[in-house]
Amino acid sequence: MEQYEKIQRVISIIITDYPLIEESDNFHHNFKLYDLENKVLLTDILEIHTLEIPKARKKFDDSEDTKLLNWMKFLDVKTKEDLDMLAQKSPVMQKATSRLLELSADENARLLYEARQKEQWDYISREYAAISKIAKNFLAMGMSINDVSTGTGLSHEDVERIKNAGL
Repeated sequence: MEQYEKIQRVISIIITDYPLIEESDNFHHNFKLYDLENKVLLTDILEIHTLEIPKARKKFDDSEDTKLLNWMKFLDVKTKEDLDMLAQKSPVMQKATSRLLELSADENARLLYEARQKEQWDYISREYAAISKIAKNFLAMGMSINDVSTGTGLSHEDVERIKNAGL
């Protein structure tokens, strides 16, 4: 079995149906690893987003319909009629509504969808592993980071990581 490549960026999304961050009335928070004393961000590869549905509900009637607020409405929808109204807001909401109705109607369709998603993720991982091996070979041949980046399509940062990690 192929191993997944080292994850370079991790974004965690926590969605709650209860207030999580009592100190704030905002429904969305974005946390990063930050040294408060020295005011230094440790890394930008880890983010934790919290989304609190009860706090978002308070903003549902506001005139401002943001994409994030529409997603919160989507997660909180109670009736088919409300779902249909959300679907009319944008093509993305329409697609999400359509997919939700398809998947909830048929257990086999949901299982097939999940299997297809995993297959796509596995393919991307294998492709990245192959390109990384090529980059490693190019680097071993003495090619510059710029040339390896151009030849493989990897970013300069990715090529530098491969070079420094000896992947």
